[in-house]
Amino acid sequence: MSVQFMESFRQGVLGKGLSLFLSSLFVFVFFLSPTGKAVADNIEKEAEYERRLTDMMEDTPEKKLAHRLHKLKEWVADDEPGIRYKENSNQGLFASFTQVIGLGDKFLSSSDRGQLTELYSGIDQAYTEAWSEWQNLEVELKKRDLPAIAMERHREAMEQFKEQYSEFTGYYQQLEGTTNNAELQSVWEELGRFLNQQQFQKSHAPFDPNKLPFGTPDSEVREPKVTNFDLQSVLGLDPLKGVMVANSGPLPSSATNALFAQRNDQPADTYLQETPDITISDEMRSLAAELNHNPTEIYSWVHNNIRFIPSYGSIQGAAMTLDTRRGNATDTASLLIGLLRASNIPARYAYGTVEVPVEKVMNWVGGVEVPAAAQNLMGQGGIPNTGLIYGGKVTQIRMEHTWVEAWVDFEPSRGVKNREGDNWIPMDASFKQYEFTDGMDLQEQVPFDAQALIDEIKDKATIDEELGFVQNLPQADIEQQLEDYQQKLQDYIENQNPDATVGEVLGLQEVKVKSSAPLSAGLPYQVLVTSERFIEVPDKLRHKFKYQLQTQISGQPGATLFTFEQPTVTVAGKKLALSFRPSTEEDEAIIERYLPKPNDDGSPIDPSQLPATLPGYLIDMTAEFTLDGEVELTAGAGKMGTELYSTLGLYSPTHRWTQANNKPIAGEYRAIGLDLQGNSTRGAEKLKNKLKKTHDVIESGDTALISALSGEDVQGDLLYSPIFAYLAMNNIQDQVQANNLNIINYRLPSYGVFGTRLESSYFFGIPKSVRFSGLGIDVDRLASQTVDTNNDLIRQRNYTRGIGIRASVMEHLIPESMFTITGAKVSSMSAIKALSIAASQGQRIWSINSDNIDAALESINLSAQVESDIRNSVKAGKIVTAHGEPLLSGNGWNAGYLIIDPSSGSGAYKIASGDNGGLLEGVQYILMWLGWAFTYKAGLLGVSPNPVAPFFTVAWTTIGAIQIASSCEDPIARALAMTAFISAVIVMFFLLTLVAFPLSLLSSVAGFHLIGFYKRWLISYC
Repeated sequence: MSVQFMESFRQGVLGKGLSLFLSSLFVFVFFLSPTGKAVADNIEKEAEYERRLTDMMEDTPEKKLAHRLHKLKEWVADDEPGIRYKENSNQGLFASFTQVIGLGDKFLSSSDRGQLTELYSGIDQAYTEAWSEWQNLEVELKKRDLPAIAMERHREAMEQFKEQYSEFTGYYQQLEGTTNNAELQSVWEELGRFLNQQQFQKSHAPFDPNKLPFGTPDSEVREPKVTNFDLQSVLGLDPLKGVMVANSGPLPSSATNALFAQRNDQPADTYLQETPDITISDEMRSLAAELNHNPTEIYSWVHNNIRFIPSYGSIQGAAMTLDTRRGNATDTASLLIGLLRASNIPARYAYGTVEVPVEKVMNWVGGVEVPAAAQNLMGQGGIPNTGLIYGGKVTQIRMEHTWVEAWVDFEPSRGVKNREGDNWIPMDASFKQYEFTDGMDLQEQVPFDAQALIDEIKDKATIDEELGFVQNLPQADIEQQLEDYQQKLQDYIENQNPDATVGEVLGLQEVKVKSSAPLSAGLPYQVLVTSERFIEVPDKLRHKFKYQLQTQISGQPGATLFTFEQPTVTVAGKKLALSFRPSTEEDEAIIERYLPKPNDDGSPIDPSQLPATLPGYLIDMTAEFTLDGEVELTAGAGKMGTELYSTLGLYSPTHRWTQANNKPIAGEYRAIGLDLQGNSTRGAEKLKNKLKKTHDVIESGDTALISALSGEDVQGDLLYSPIFAYLAMNNIQDQVQANNLNIINYRLPSYGVFGTRLESSYFFGIPKSVRFSGLGIDVDRLASQTVDTNNDLIRQRNYTRGIGIRASVMEHLIPESMFTITGAKVSSMSAIKALSIAASQGQRIWSINSDNIDAALESINLSAQVESDIRNSVKAGKIVTAHGEPLLSGNGWNAGYLIIDPSSGSGAYKIASGDNGGLLEGVQYILMWLGWAFTYKAGLLGVSPNPVAPFFTVAWTTIGAIQIASSCEDPIARALAMTAFISAVIVMFFLLTLVAFPLSLLSSVAGFHLIGFYKRWLISYC
């Protein structure tokens, strides 16, 4: 291969497209080949493909009408006739004159009129069929003996539908009845406004290409404050009184007492109280007792056992910090204060600006090699900091910081014998130094021949550098080369040390242990200025979580139904969910009339007897937001199947709100998983035990025990476990990859949703019938602090892209692993999987930027919404990878496309719905009913438990595997971690200089191999 070719390969569109495409190809090669080939074998011609797609979208009269109306809506929204007419009108005086005298271009050309007539004819035919079916439905409703209100709602909906269609027909007749350009243009615009107000299909999820869900935040932060007044203002403290003012109005008595105590330098009772950040759990009380309620032992234990995360503000609180064994300065302070207060030792927060020697900061944040890397990492975490330069180099880092002050018996034993307190003594258990041990240098010992792989691709693939796509890559050859290399790595490790621990292979980071010793009167760094001390964390230092549910009007948010907003410390480790229930007893009765009646002989009801659809327009729903199963907020949500508008958001004191919008459907169940700074193994144990207990109850068939189960015991835990597993497995794999690439990586507050997905057939916005379309995962925020130890921004970007691609793969593999049981065929779609299947079909895989966007969109045949996302993303400077044709599936069609920021590596990994996640199809109907509501429990008791129990088996097994993998003490966990290492590190490293975005080319093999190994192990374990 010539040098010139390699250079063009690195820099060109080909390199970008090929790199992104190959990352998806590997998923196909290792896991998805049978699926892709099966789909490809069913598609022979483009015409046949289009016919099948239309048949799937129009398999019932109501879906046919909705699909055809939606096609007209998209055409009118594109406004091709209007654009063309305006362009022709601007061509000069002669063109304007000919139009005036009737000889020029018409607003609707003959071709436009032909298309309009054809669309209307198809719509009118579908309307006739749908109206006839709806009229006949009244007889069936009467047979079901529904409550009287159901028939009233049925007739009201029919009348509304008839009126809407009549108005639509009126616009068409006006267009047909005139040739006047001004009138045509006016009616055309009115038709557009009318259609825009109607809903015929599920809306596309909103998307802002400047707010990518996967990636790292900006590292720019304000400089630390250097005066007491400025610090107090930043924290929302009253500079005049020296105490926190949380709300307007008079100070509470506790604050007044604290003020008096501070002035007299004596601790008040409030220094022993619990706060939202310091909930003193039984585990904390037990630990305090084990440490003899002694301040020196408590301080040493927290210092030695809690790993520091360089982020800012109160995120997870004391209890979660103890569970996860990690936390930032504020959370570590909360834990230390909690243990001290549990020991009846008064303690408080202190906040100020400090100066720390740069070499200690570099070690403290994780072992970086240059000051810029430390500041980059701290800035991403939101810590106000700046470097102080002496002699031309950074020697100190000035930063805002939190520590603890405790009222201890300092004289004469300095806290060793704590009889009666006499002084406020500062303690900082978050500040520590680490000892690092290198792992095996496989990069040097077992080199990967990347050039041979590139040559193989060049010789056998179809590559169009000018247009920007690749096609027909040699999948088998690539697979063989990677498998050969993986075997070499495994052989090398076994020959070197077959009993190697994870630490010996990956390297170790261990705290320099501080033994219990007399306390010091000062801190191990210079304190420039300290703000007034405070009993609990000020509101301005807290992270927050928000969930807002609204109605939807023409795709935009309408009236607010409810808003849940709390500090993240109050929701840490808890299960959040949006669910719906029937609003009244009559609504519940309507649903129950659709349940099969119990068998006379007492035998279980076959789950297949459960209805596939429900008449959504007959059933009013109430939305509920729950916290650990307890209802926090409720609101009327309209008819079942109605599309709503939701906003999820996380607030950071530095980066403010980061929010995502989605469109849940009334009747779905959505479990919300939060990962604030890493998952808790205790939380995993708790969830695993709950799943096993529920499984055992259902499996027993004991009616009394089953009756005692709540909805959260069943659908809540079952649907929460996949999003918990997704977040936990990504944390494990992120760390394995980071450890071997000289990358420091920490999780920042993130969230995702997993739950049921409903599909409605809409008649001018009326949810005619609602069916269960599967289970879905949507991860709208997966953020990390990521830095290369030498602050190499290219390596940082590549790592960010690599873990983003792997995280997309997990969006289909985790649900498939957890819901694939004997006799059940399920398939989940993610962006990467969609690209893999498309590649196996021989589709072009496009890498789209500003140079080739017009050619790409001319060739691509995806939905208008997907193509709009592509165009808007490219305009925003992003690079998009997409395939050309939709993928057919059981519920219609799907697609996958990646949107990547070339400068940072942040990205979005989207499917056709616009979700950042995957859709799981093929799940049994029983899960539909569990997802809709457990208020139908009386009917479900007669359903055979067998279809449900296996899902709980797989779920608790998965959570158990996560516990094992996160602890890395079990041989299986060692194998998991080493497999990830073998697959990730070396291939990544050797491809760093080969293509424009190397991590997306082959480095993502790390996650793919780990997932494959994990999946095979999980199946064998089950």
